[in-house]
Amino acid sequence: MTPGLREASLIEWVTPDLAAAQPFVAALNASGFQVSAVTAPTGKASALILAHGLASPRETLHTDAVAALKSVAPHFEAHGGTLILLQDTGGLFQPHDHRAWRGGLSGLARTAAREFPAATVRLIDIDTAGFGADLAASHLAEELLTGGTAPTAGLSPAGRYVPQDTGLTLPRNQPGHLGPKDVILVTGGARGVTADCVIELARRTGARFALLGRSEITPWPEGLPQTTDEKALRGALAKAAKETGEKVTPAALNQRARALLSGAEIRHTLDAIAHAGGEAHYIPTDVSDPAALGAALGDIRTRLGEITGLVHGAGVLADKLIREKTPEQIARVFGPKITGLEALISQLDTSQLKTVVFFSSVAARYGNAGQADYAMANEILNRMAWWLKSANPTAAITSINWGPWDGGMVDDGLRAKFAELGVSLIPKAAGANAFADAVLAGAACPVELVAGAEIAHV
Repeated sequence: MTPGLREASLIEWVTPDLAAAQPFVAALNASGFQVSAVTAPTGKASALILAHGLASPRETLHTDAVAALKSVAPHFEAHGGTLILLQDTGGLFQPHDHRAWRGGLSGLARTAAREFPAATVRLIDIDTAGFGADLAASHLAEELLTGGTAPTAGLSPAGRYVPQDTGLTLPRNQPGHLGPKDVILVTGGARGVTADCVIELARRTGARFALLGRSEITPWPEGLPQTTDEKALRGALAKAAKETGEKVTPAALNQRARALLSGAEIRHTLDAIAHAGGEAHYIPTDVSDPAALGAALGDIRTRLGEITGLVHGAGVLADKLIREKTPEQIARVFGPKITGLEALISQLDTSQLKTVVFFSSVAARYGNAGQADYAMANEILNRMAWWLKSANPTAAITSINWGPWDGGMVDDGLRAKFAELGVSLIPKAAGANAFADAVLAGAACPVELVAGAEIAHV
């Protein structure tokens, strides 16, 4: 029995489609539960079943689910309760169709478990298309009665499935899988840990890389001392402005310093790829803008040839607890990762690619307080990898759920926090090698990888 359901005087089934809820509500009530279908939580129930993953439009289901949960988050934080989230990605978390786009709620459930430690939180992936509504409702009732506390479970005509991590040693590189004639499209790849990975792949393959990012390459001012220290750079810019009589605000100084450091990092990446034996071109592009992306892809094909691989590493953070999360923050996080991926898939023939790699996060696999949107977006990447693999089984297609790197978004403050928590950071060289091993494993590469102190597949 899922804890808290039998004791609940009222369980609310939250859905935008009350008619579609009826078979489920009837089956649960027939099993002895007290369930009522509502379009939004009333605040009167001690247990909630969020069914947005079965009924909401794909474009809004993740925002809708967060909004519903946000309204009751203070109660769950303070008092606990029982929270069940439902989605349909085929009942195995391995969708072979468009349902992959609906697969982010498992990330929300895992985040909710972190933010509501006194609550029981479960995510159930149920194949409503395979079962039909009545049989799906019957299997769901049985799962809630007998499934215990398994945080995630899948229900399909093939049976019950509980995802688990398994230790893995990546297979040896497949010789010739990628080479100098290959053209790899990389989003978010000119800076940070994605750049480290691409440099290692260039060293091993000599391939050509087209790097897309939102930043322009700002030229370094003549006479300004070279530095990678932002504080020192702000001081040098302030001194230069004073000498020329320019009045500049602290905010403008910060913006100018960051633009210069960004440009310097991009130039360093391009040089490092060339030094490693590859060829690299950088094109400032917002991947979530289909028109801008189309123009960039046309330029790449003209200059480098047909694209044979994709590394999708773009991403941003907008951390807030569920009770504070806004639709605007969700849209900001989903922009580069999900809207960008939609644009990429609409303009690339992914069935012809030799490799597709998504940069996901352990936040999707295990949850992280304050990162509901980031966890959902990355969990969608994990599900999308399964869909793409089903259509292109001979390719190296994987979604890597990275733990924190010793670099990238991890500054000295975060590094100290991780050390206090006992969380090991991924050394840059080890992470880059794991990435290249995965790409060059070819078809043998697992579709989902969890990369931290250990490498595992799911």
